[in-house]
Amino acid sequence: MRTFLTITAAAVSIVASFASSHCHAQWPGTTRGSQHTHWLEIGGRAYSRPGTDLNIPLISDAMTGETLFTASQATNGGSAPGLEISFGFEGPLDRQWEFRSILADFNATSNVPGPGLESPLFPASSVLDFNYEYDSRLFSFELNAWRSLAPGIRFSAGPRYVSLTDTVTTDLSGVTPTGPIGQAPLIPLNTVSTREASNGLIGLQAGLDLRYQIAQQLYTTGFIRTGGYYNPTEVSSSLNSFSNGALFDSEPETKTSKSTGSFLAEVGGRIYVDLYEDSIAAYVGYEATWIDGIALAPTAFLSDPAAGVETANTLFFHAVTFGLRMNF
Repeated sequence: MRTFLTITAAAVSIVASFASSHCHAQWPGTTRGSQHTHWLEIGGRAYSRPGTDLNIPLISDAMTGETLFTASQATNGGSAPGLEISFGFEGPLDRQWEFRSILADFNATSNVPGPGLESPLFPASSVLDFNYEYDSRLFSFELNAWRSLAPGIRFSAGPRYVSLTDTVTTDLSGVTPTGPIGQAPLIPLNTVSTREASNGLIGLQAGLDLRYQIAQQLYTTGFIRTGGYYNPTEVSSSLNSFSNGALFDSEPETKTSKSTGSFLAEVGGRIYVDLYEDSIAAYVGYEATWIDGIALAPTAFLSDPAAGVETANTLFFHAVTFGLRMNF
């Protein structure tokens, strides 16, 4: 966290320095005397959500000791497509207003075939196959009020809501005795365990945007935004066992809640190319997001349920962005 704050401070300093030396730049939709007062952006995102860099072994081969599944794999959300829509308009007193929404759905799966699996997560002798699925859905909606500080430089502030729902599902295929060990036959058994962690961040953010004209039909933008949020979290868990397709055993669903404070920061940039007389532009860029102080399903799966909801987690994901901007 301290490292990120240092990077953030440095980025703000660089942005301010760069902006002051290029303050002649105009903002998108205002070049060449444009009279556009509204704009709409529709874009896609190619997300990547890496796991933790702690390569802690979770499942290994009982005979060779080879690591088969790690904490990095358990927390890796994989890649996902995303959608972004934003609509803005010019207001009085040199202000601009923007509504922005983002949606993404992550999914990652892992399979560890047995037998001979050794793990603190389950008894080694009973598991013949281990399947792990990690799903995560992100939804964000924000309202930003922009104020020009200088040509090409804007300050923004406004409310934001971020919903993050994390789900981990494991399916253990194995066998279990129907009576005392050694005195009863074994039956096939599938044990399905689910952990779901939900976060609903509600708060305020502020940021800086910079725009620099490279050529008549080419310009670039950069931004940094940070915000503080109130985050009511909830973690639920369930466990069901099936034998030959029929329910063999189950545990009642449990839910635990906790409220905490969260921090979210974004940094990124784009390159825009005018396609038609400052009315339609295409863009491509990069964006990185940090969220600190949230509940995550992998943490709930790997920790003791009696310990309550663990919210001391930091999530990082980044994306290549692309789309169209229409001024009207």
